[in-house]
Amino acid sequence: MRLAAIVLTVVLGTWTVHAQENEEIVLPRQMGAINDYAAVLGGARADLEAQIETIQQNFNVQLVILATIYDPFDDAALYAQRIWESWKLGKRTALLVFVKEQTKKTWDFELRLGEEIRALFRPEHLERLERGLQHHLERQRIKTALEESVKALQAMLEGSYGQPPPSAPAGFQLSWVLILVGGLIGLGSIALGVRAFFKNRCPRCGARLRHYRSMGRRSALYRSCPYCGYARLG
Repeated sequence: MRLAAIVLTVVLGTWTVHAQENEEIVLPRQMGAINDYAAVLGGARADLEAQIETIQQNFNVQLVILATIYDPFDDAALYAQRIWESWKLGKRTALLVFVKEQTKKTWDFELRLGEEIRALFRPEHLERLERGLQHHLERQRIKTALEESVKALQAMLEGSYGQPPPSAPAGFQLSWVLILVGGLIGLGSIALGVRAFFKNRCPRCGARLRHYRSMGRRSALYRSCPYCGYARLG
């Protein structure tokens, strides 16, 4: 009787432990491409859905996002793997998990790639992406981190990730230079014309000055107003 009681106690204890584990580990259900259980996106959701749709159509890559404030494993990598298995994600799927860890009370990020699309993303690009996202997560910029991750993955697929923005064509730049030079020349001509106009006008009454040459041993040119008598050399 005592042995049977011991065996029963062990069996019941083991069953209780498993039951408690099963009760504690509750994974969220997939609601679509965006699963914002943390409610961090707000009005940015529509634009993000459009980006994900573009990636799906252009590259046949499905992006799935999960944002949550609860990790039952307190391990982002393990949590992302369990989500992948629970949601039965495909070989051309990229899973982005943003989760707030329970112990450290900080946000973490995990990326899982299906086996058919891993070669599309260079490891050094993914490392750079993770460093950039960590900067936002440390500052509680979860929405920004989520948006930047989608933009970065799209840029990697397009081959433009890490590239400088395209510069203007040489002809376009030359045309602007010509327009600028032409404008400066035009302004200079206008300034000279205005100066010449006022040079031949009387500063007193505005009448047109007349040219005269003085008489004597040292003849000199001068201008004089026939109305008010103003005069000056030159």
